Amino acid sequence: MRKLSSCCQCDMTDGSISVQLVTFMMPILMTQILQQLYSICDTALVGRCSGPDALAGIGTASLIVSVIVNFIIGLSTGISVMISHLYGSRSYKELTCCIQTILFSMIGIGLTMTLAGFLLMPMCLRLLQTPEEIIPAASTYLGICLLGITAQLIYNAVNASLRALGNTKAALYILVISAITNLLLDILFMAVFSWGIAGAAAATVISQYLSAVMVLYVLLHLKGEWHMSLKPEACFFSQLRHFKKMMETGIPAGMQAVFMSISSLIIQTTINSFGYSAMAGMTVFARVEGFLYYPLFSFGLALTCFIGQNSGAGKWDRVDQGIHISIRLTVAGSIILACILMPLAPHIVGLFTRDPLIIQNGMQAIRYSIPFYWIYAINQVYIGAIRGLGNTAYPALTSLLSYCIFRVVWCQTLIRFFHDMRVVYTAYLASWVVMLFLLIGGYHYFARKMHPSYIPARSTDRKIHAA
Repeated sequence: MRKLSSCCQCDMTDGSISVQLVTFMMPILMTQILQQLYSICDTALVGRCSGPDALAGIGTASLIVSVIVNFIIGLSTGISVMISHLYGSRSYKELTCCIQTILFSMIGIGLTMTLAGFLLMPMCLRLLQTPEEIIPAASTYLGICLLGITAQLIYNAVNASLRALGNTKAALYILVISAITNLLLDILFMAVFSWGIAGAAAATVISQYLSAVMVLYVLLHLKGEWHMSLKPEACFFSQLRHFKKMMETGIPAGMQAVFMSISSLIIQTTINSFGYSAMAGMTVFARVEGFLYYPLFSFGLALTCFIGQNSGAGKWDRVDQGIHISIRLTVAGSIILACILMPLAPHIVGLFTRDPLIIQNGMQAIRYSIPFYWIYAINQVYIGAIRGLGNTAYPALTSLLSYCIFRVVWCQTLIRFFHDMRVVYTAYLASWVVMLFLLIGGYHYFARKMHPSYIPARSTDRKIHAA
């Protein structure tokens, strides 16, 4: 733990924007890549040790888990907005009180969500029209995973706080330890003890609690201008104010992620109608897609903290420049990654299964999505930017319109005329385009509202270079 405790805070209100964004984002990127590599190994072990039914069961259960996990990640994103604003304005006493409130809130929310998950699990599996032969595996995996919700809430909330303080290295160190532990437990539980899908879920939950303990240790041993204390810093009403603010910023961000997951759950009913090969194929596709999704998502998280600190400090010129630089970096990065990933995709898909139908479905999804991921990259920049300005409701609204409404209507309408999985694949691309226009217009509106003398980033760049 000595190396973890040496992690400190980072002030992003001065210095080179490009260097800061890339330097700040790299540990998050490495964290997401490592997470994706682990996820591939985990799913491959299940597919090889337990067969296609278990793989399909994890795919269905993971959709329900993703609703919970994505809500938690969205909630933590709202938390990072609060922390970055307080840190940028140097309100250290309020910062301590805010984080104390967040920690106690996560425990209560976690226990409530776990209980609700057990009560609603049978209904959710029925609503997904899960085939009868898949339900036992999906129920086992989901039931065990629900036990890790509190650990995930604590880990993500504290990690978001560290990220808002400019500390992204701690999450990387912790994930290395957690992923290695998870993988070793996977091998022990599935390959040695033959616990199957239950072993995979148990390994995940144990690793989640290990991560929660480690990230709390890091928070309590930070070095920098601000130090975390467990000593009460404010009265009950002050804590209540922070809780209210956390709900106001966190719930919309969490609901944005839920809207994405709900759309996936609804569309999953269409996918299930094509049988186990389509279900397992989409599970495999999700693992490959992660090589692009998670780096772009992590960049959006980094940008949220960058803009949160700079808007909190009133440095709007850096906010504008950060947007323009981020678009160039993410678009170029997504195109390069797509060019690398496409030739490797058949080999990656082959790691999960030898079933030719599953491979065919997985590769078809990849070809219809990966080459166009640069559109999603721009979306992530504007989502991160709007959240950094303190508005988490508008990205949630765009997700509702683009994913829950447009994407679902697209699938439900076209599938009546073309009973083909390509209807599902094209729905993702079309919804990205719709969301892009909504986000661009929304960002410029909110930026002008907060900063009347706002100038679009491209024009600002020209003026700076001309000077």
